[in-house]
Amino acid sequence: MKHIKILMSLFFLAALLPVRAGSLQAGDAIRIVATTTTFADLAGRIAGDRAQIYAIASPKRDLHFISVTPRDVLKLKKADVFIHGGLDLEAWRAPLVDASGRPEFLCPSGSRQIDVSAKIPLLEVPDSVSRVQGDIHAYGNPHYWLDPENGRIIARNIAEGLSRLYPEDADTFQANEKNFEAQLDQKMLEWQALLAPFKGAAVITYHRSWAYFARRFELEVAGELEPKPGIPPTARHIAELEKVMQEKRIRVVMKETYFENRSAEKIAASAGARVLNLAQAAGELKETRDYLSMLDYDVRLLAQALGEKEVSHE
Repeated sequence: MKHIKILMSLFFLAALLPVRAGSLQAGDAIRIVATTTTFADLAGRIAGDRAQIYAIASPKRDLHFISVTPRDVLKLKKADVFIHGGLDLEAWRAPLVDASGRPEFLCPSGSRQIDVSAKIPLLEVPDSVSRVQGDIHAYGNPHYWLDPENGRIIARNIAEGLSRLYPEDADTFQANEKNFEAQLDQKMLEWQALLAPFKGAAVITYHRSWAYFARRFELEVAGELEPKPGIPPTARHIAELEKVMQEKRIRVVMKETYFENRSAEKIAASAGARVLNLAQAAGELKETRDYLSMLDYDVRLLAQALGEKEVSHE
């Protein structure tokens, strides 16, 4: 009932404002709404000073469980472009678009939405979906932006989408995208060199967020703290992971900043390993102000931890 009341209030507030569709006067900024700070950062790199960008989800929250606000609805109602993660990453996306009254932002048919998951080779696409599997994603693992090469595809998708909508600025968008790729190429050389000595190293993660990252840098995810996606760790599962960590001499537990620390610290202590609170979003930590610095932070922290011979515990 509470969710119904909130949604009704969002519809009511959105109806108070006129729709501002995408025709712009010369010099007007393109109003872009992105679902995440990461997509907002990449959109800003492509659009440059042609856009005003608003991100909905806090970088410090689990993207699956965002509560949209009346401000979010009103921002989307007045937007020219909506950029989102596609798939079922943002379960709150469709109700948000419905509340805004902007069918052109609906995925996949909306003419003014950009689905950045297009053309990305997805991992962990299930053959079937059942609640007994936990919070499984019907279209595949949606945490694809943690592979830097998928960041390249996201940037291209944004550049192509904006060029389609604003062909008069297409040259600028394409040039900005190429500049981003050049920066990414340079960082990829650094990241590959940092993690190359640890090729094949086994790690434990909390959620299935790191599959794309692990594949790119040739790491083995030997287990997750969640026995099934979205299911909190149990004592039995923790005991099983402790055994795996000792057998494989696992040095690192990778976790998201917004998950509890107690379970990760427990299994890490049993194996003399280290818990790494890694970032998944631009702006999540002070060191991760944008997409490239987010990945840089994660790679360098992981390389340091994997290279340590002994981890002391206070």
